[in-house]
Amino acid sequence: MQRSIVAVFLAICAAAGSLYAQQRTRNVILITLDGARTQEIFGGLDQEIFASTNKNYQKTWAYKRFWAETPKDRREKLMPFFWKTMLVSQGSIAGNRELHSSVQTTNQLFFSYPGYSEMLTGEAHDDVIKSNSHPQNPYPSVLDFLQKKLKLNKDQVADFSSWDAFERISTNNPGSFLINAGFMPYESSDREIAALSRAQSATLPAWNGARFDYYTFRFALSHMRQHHPRVIHIGFDESDDWAHEKNYERVLQTLNMTDRFLKEILDLVQNDPAYKGKTAIIITTDHGRGKTANDWHDHGADVAEAQNIWMAFFSPDVKLRGEWKDARTIYLNQVPATLCRYLNLDYSEQNPKAGKPIEQLFAE
Repeated sequence: MQRSIVAVFLAICAAAGSLYAQQRTRNVILITLDGARTQEIFGGLDQEIFASTNKNYQKTWAYKRFWAETPKDRREKLMPFFWKTMLVSQGSIAGNRELHSSVQTTNQLFFSYPGYSEMLTGEAHDDVIKSNSHPQNPYPSVLDFLQKKLKLNKDQVADFSSWDAFERISTNNPGSFLINAGFMPYESSDREIAALSRAQSATLPAWNGARFDYYTFRFALSHMRQHHPRVIHIGFDESDDWAHEKNYERVLQTLNMTDRFLKEILDLVQNDPAYKGKTAIIITTDHGRGKTANDWHDHGADVAEAQNIWMAFFSPDVKLRGEWKDARTIYLNQVPATLCRYLNLDYSEQNPKAGKPIEQLFAE
């Protein structure tokens, strides 16, 4: 009898320990690089594309800095922290089709509003969301769901995005949590941040509707330090903007700059007690782009390859490291359920039709 009682007690302790291990993740961060092609993420500088935009490309600063003989060396020059630190010691990445790993959108439109809506709601709505000018998203997002489930205040859920459309995309209930997008001011008692908030409207880029990513990054990092949001989306946009401008050199510079942003974000996550050891991160994009010199700058339903994207994962609860190989295809609509699964929550409570959590991340 005593042996039975002891056995039951040990089983209960083991189950409790397992549950505790699964619950280390307390915060989730979603980072997006708008329209960042798989070709640059996995292969670095594309010499054919560069040559098509600048006949003197070999004399440019970007070529001299980022060119190398192999795709591995090129990508490590372009995004050294991402490839040589984050993915080596803490995370994994899917989407390199050379290794038989594929990530795709389920929406068939392959541009931003439909992509981000799929990413945040878990479901494509091609029959409803057909334009980047679509008004307020009629569907609740994973940010809405997590705010309610975790009973978080307006500052504990946040969306900092360069593109002003996120004021419409991120929620179907405006005002429920902090959204700072486009050229919206960011109120801060920090003099440097306050000055940046004023400066963003005086340093206008060559496109409409989106500020430079540096402002988005600095505001988001300041908010994380001060308010420690448990749920945050940080949306960078210049990787798409410069591509539409057909400025490949700036595309490369943007990815390299974003790599430095990622380092600062991870430094904060690893050193701030509110985040250290209990924060999961997903980094991805809303759509792909063309693969040739004629269409690399474009995307949409009529552009081949624009459905192909990539997705990276970092979590204290997941053992996967490096590049995925010979893996089942995963989809953009699985992001909300995966973010929730990190927190031991079930996103199907809000949307039963949403994509399921990515099984490969949680396999024993």
